[in-house]
Amino acid sequence: MKWIAYTLLFVCVLQTGFTSRHQENVEFVCMKTHKASNTCHFNFKVDGAKFRYVDIGCKYSKKTEEIIEKAKAGTIALSKDWKIECPEPKPETGN
Repeated sequence: MKWIAYTLLFVCVLQTGFTSRHQENVEFVCMKTHKASNTCHFNFKVDGAKFRYVDIGCKYSKKTEEIIEKAKAGTIALSKDWKIECPEPKPETGN
């Protein structure tokens, strides 16, 4: 009887904890390449919070639009905070 309760609890946690959400407010900030470790860091802002995606081997360095679309669709795992800082884009002033 206990294993049934544990199994149901485990299934509920899996279904609610790992849902992919379509994210509307994803803003691509920049991409930086770290040559020594052969990684590319894509920095995003989601609802004002800083997130990053690390591409090992830089497979998507030429396909930046594909990564942005995957981030907006919620199909790639974004890590919290930026590991490599990028300059913030300055808002354009209408002069």
